[in-house]
Parts: sequence; C-alpha cells; structure tokens
Amino acid sequence: MTRNLLTIMATTTEKMKIKRCNLRLIALTTLVISVPVLPFTIESPRSGEQVMPGQSVWLIVQPDSSAEAELRAVQVLAPGASGCEKVQATVPIQCQLTIPDGSNKTTAPLAVDIRVHVTYANGMQGSASTYINVASVSEALTALRGNPRERPLMFDAIGQEKDLTVLGWTVDGATRDLRGRSKGTLYSVSNPAVVKVREDGRVIAQAAGAATITVQNGSLFFEVPVIVCVGVKVR
Repeated sequence: MTRNLLTIMATTTEKMKIKRCNLRLIALTTLVISVPVLPFTIESPRSGEQVMPGQSVWLIVQPDSSAEAELRAVQVLAPGASGCEKVQATVPIQCQLTIPDGSNKTTAPLAVDIRVHVTYANGMQGSASTYINVASVSEALTALRGNPRERPLMFDAIGQEKDLTVLGWTVDGATRDLRGRSKGTLYSVSNPAVVKVREDGRVIAQAAGAATITVQNGSLFFEVPVIVCVGVKVR
C-alpha cells in the first residue's frame, strides 16, 4: 500500500510539473503575440513641416520589405484634414491630405496630428505618427516667386551648392522666406541625375546637363531652369 501511495504521489507531482510547463508556454505565446510591431516608416510629411491653409500634402508610408506581403489594412487618422479617409493597403501606402482654407465655414487648424495604423495578415498591428504645422489664414500666400537673377541657375562644377530663393507674399502684405521643406515648400526636379535639392532647399550639382526645378508651396508654384556646364568635382 505504501508503494502504491508513493506511485500516486510521484504521478501527481509529474502532472503538476507538466501543467506548470504548459502554463508557462501559454503565457510566453500570449506575450509574443501581444507585442506590437512597427515595420514601416512615415516618409512624408516630416514632423514639424509647415503647410499653408488649403494646401495638399502627400502622406507616404513605406513598410519594410519583410512586411510588404503581410499588409492587410490601413487606417489614417488626421483630424482637421481630409482626403485619407479610405486608404488602399498597397505599397507604398500613400494618400493626399488637404488642409481646410478657412472658407465655406471651415476652420483651418493650427496643426494636424497624423497617426497611421496598419494591420497585418497574421493579426498583428502597428502604428506610427507625425504632425504638420499650419500657418494662419492671414499668412495664406497670394504669390510665390524666386530671384529673377537665378534663372537659369548656373553651376560650373560637380558638387557645387547654391541657394534657391523662395519668397512668398501673404494676404496681409508680408514677405516670407519659404526656403526648405520645413516651410511647406516642395521641390521636384525634371532630371534628378543633374541636380538634387536638399531638405533645406539648397541645390547641389550632380552631373553635367540641364534640368528644371519646380518649386511649389500650397497651390502656387514657379519653375527654375538649371544648367550644369562642366564635370569637375569640387573638393
């Protein structure tokens, strides 16, 4: 009888060990599943970028390559802006946000907080955020111009850098320096192999050739022809 009792106690102890092990495995599995992942980056707009009332900006989200095939759903929250209520779960994730201009009884916000939520095929979720500042309605632009003496913008060496003037005239008659993305100015280059434009608006010669830079802020824009005439690298 004593032997049977010892056998029963040993069996019970072994079952308790197995149960504890199973509980630990369940807890570990739950912990792994509940950990959020952030396998994507908001490439545009940059945090703190300034835009004008009525301006549209592109929201561009790039998932990491390992997560592209797993993307299932996207939700964009941007109170005070419109245009990204329904976003396709495609790569890259992109939509155009429009800031109210203060007309038609709408109020232009002082800032827009943007939050992007993504859901993956395995049920896991992630989120990231950025924000943009909005200029006051009284600062809304009526004109956007560059320096006539910078047309064309001439470079005589590869690697040479030059400033590109961007001036904006507002409703209240003030003149503002709008160089750089932080001031809400966007730059596009017809031939990126010839020149590139940095975040601060400075232009850098890349290769001999010609190109056109389109400078835009809000709904206003102007173009600047660029010529790089030699191929000697500047040190």
